[in-house]
This record gives sequence, C-alpha cells and structure tokens, in this order.
Amino acid sequence: MGETVLFSCGDVSGDLYVGEMVRLLRFSFPKTRVFALGGEESKNAGAELLYPTVTLSTFGLLELIGSLRRWKQVWDLTSTFIRDHRPRVVVLVDNPGFNFRLARLCQKLGIPVVYFAPPQVWAWGRKRGVSLSQLADWIFPLFPWEIPYFSSGKARVEWAGHPMVELFQRSEGLRKKAPDVPWVVLLPGSRKAEAKRYLAVVRACLEKSSALFAPYRLVAIAASGELRELIERELRALPVTVKTKEELPLVLRSARLAIACAGTVTLEVALAGVPQIIVYRLSRFTFWVARMVFRGSLVGLPNIVLGEQVYPELIQDHFSWWNLRQEVEKILQNPAIHEKSLSWAESIRERLDRGNPFERVVEVLGTYL
Repeated sequence: MGETVLFSCGDVSGDLYVGEMVRLLRFSFPKTRVFALGGEESKNAGAELLYPTVTLSTFGLLELIGSLRRWKQVWDLTSTFIRDHRPRVVVLVDNPGFNFRLARLCQKLGIPVVYFAPPQVWAWGRKRGVSLSQLADWIFPLFPWEIPYFSSGKARVEWAGHPMVELFQRSEGLRKKAPDVPWVVLLPGSRKAEAKRYLAVVRACLEKSSALFAPYRLVAIAASGELRELIERELRALPVTVKTKEELPLVLRSARLAIACAGTVTLEVALAGVPQIIVYRLSRFTFWVARMVFRGSLVGLPNIVLGEQVYPELIQDHFSWWNLRQEVEKILQNPAIHEKSLSWAESIRERLDRGNPFERVVEVLGTYL
C-alpha cells in the first residue's frame, strides 16, 4: 500500500483538529495515504474514513453502554487494519477510552504514536498521564501547564499552542460588529444525550421568559445533521433559527450572549469576546461517578484558563430554567460585561497562543515518512 498514516478521534472537536492536520499532511506529503477514524471534517480534508466514530460520541458510563457493541466493531476493524497495513505513524486525538488501547497495540507492534490533545489528566487522574507517557512517542497537550503530567516516560512532550486560538484567529479574530438585531446564541453541544438535557432546560426558560428574549434574535448551532433535526424538533414552537457549526464565527460577531454547553465551544465563544453562561447536565449516576474522580472546582475551559469563574457556570441541578433566567437577566442588563468579555478574550489568547500547532504536529509526522 505504500506509506500510510492513521488518525483516530471520537468527537466533533477532535474531528475538526484531524481535518486540519490531514489537509497539511496531504499538501506536504501528497503520496502518503491517510486513513481516519473520525467524521465529516476528516473525510472532507481527504482522509479515507475507516469508520465515522464521531457518531458514537458519548460522555458517561451509562451513555457508553448503548454504543459498546459498535465500539467493539470499530476496534476489530482498526486492529485488523493496523496489523495488515502497518502505518508509518498513528496520530491519536483525545478519546482516551479507545485511543489508549490503540496506543498499546501500536507499542506492541513497534508503530510510532503521536498523541495530540491528550486527556485532561490534571482533572481526571494523574496515573493516566504516566501511562500515556510510556505508550506514546510524542505528546502535544492543549495547555502549557499539562506538560509535567506527561513527562515521566519515554514520550517527547511539547506544547505548541491551543488549536482553537489558531482556528479562531484564522476565521474572525477579536473583531466585533454591531448588529441591527443582537443575537442570543444557543450551543447545545455535540453529543445527543447532552443536547437533549440542554434543550429541555433552555426550552422551558424561553417559554417562561418570552419578554426577556423578545428584543433578541435566537440562533441555535447544530454540530451535525442529526443534532439539527433534534434541535428543530425540540424547539419547533419557538422563534429559533438553526445554523450549522461552520456559521458559528459569523454568528458570534453579532452575539449579545451565548448559552453554551460545557466543552471546547466555550473557548471559541470566549475568544470572540462574547458573554456566556456555561451549562451542563449529566445523568445522575454519571454525575455521581464524575464527582468521585474530578479534581477541579471549575468546569468551563475559559474559567480554567483564567483561573477564576468569570463566566457563570450552571452545572447539574443548578442548571434549571429559573437559574438560567437569573443569569441571563444579569448579563443582558449589564452593558459593561461586554468590555470585560473583550478583555478576558485577549487574556485567554495571550495565554494560549503559540503559533499553529497543526503545522508543528505535521512537521513531526514528516520525520516518520
């Protein structure tokens, strides 16, 4: 088959990062065949998709049970592919439940592993960082403070900047535009279960607070076609326009407020200088388990980067329609919050910007080709 590279990710954010790396890799090494476990971004960038793993994305033990059989199929397919085709290098992106196992297989077969966006071991357990440092050849963490957690093994660890800063600067930067009708942006996340819980609370808030939202245009961002159908169904009785994730940068330029499901998108909102409320709700069992192992006091990535809660967080039972309404009122009735949000955006950019991390990863991949 010639020289091949395999990428593996499991959610929308990871797929976005893989797409960027695949484009650069195919430009620099056009004769290399690129395969991926990913989604639309990976495929559109030119990778041959082994399986659309983004469709299996879940968070939590109970949520995972329903997709175990399909993940078993993905493992059988991928392990056979690796044994048969022996890629020159395998690039893993987040998704530790699957990718750690893949890293062990690659180590056994003598195949180099580059891990981009490793799991947040500083929040979920340091032992995983030690294990990964023994399995991978290169590790590119998303945050500079993560380097020590992966430095005890053979892996070379390098922080090359946060990819969201690069992607945001490329599309919009920190420029703001005053809209004729300001928007309130709804960001229900990229996983179906979390989106359902988000939409139930937000729908109740919109229905019971119509006067509060009347001066604004409501826009919901769908991370996929499946989620677009879910959003349109759940909010069909409300004046909400649904747009694709590709339209988010433009939407944020006209946003007065975002109600964002915790995840990478909260960082994008923060970089745009848009005030936001960070929300999340898990199943009760999954939340109970998470409380046992999660080591942090903050959930939202922008708050973690800044070291304090500057964006309000409504997590689990605190994420109710009434609490959400209270936080929305505080922001919409406080014009000064916008200047503060722009200042926070600049601070986050300064802390996370170190150039184009995708270029650096592809540079490393080139040493194996």
